[in-house]
Amino acid sequence: MTKTSQPGAEPANVFQDRATPDQWRVEWFDDDGRCELEIFTGHDARRQALRYAMRKYGHFREVQLAEQSEAPRLP
Repeated sequence: MTKTSQPGAEPANVFQDRATPDQWRVEWFDDDGRCELEIFTGHDARRQALRYAMRKYGHFREVQLAEQSEAPRLP
């Protein structure tokens, strides 16, 4: 697998999906704003996502997203 990160590009982000906790995502943006996204699911989804990010991009950060708050209730 060829690494696609470019000099100066941001590291890939690895994070657990908010809506589907058994899914982990790897998201990477290049300098032009193009996005690559891979989704992993199953009992070892986190490990698969971390391994993929390391192999594909060379550098990454595991981020924890803030919990989504409930939508405001109307009176």
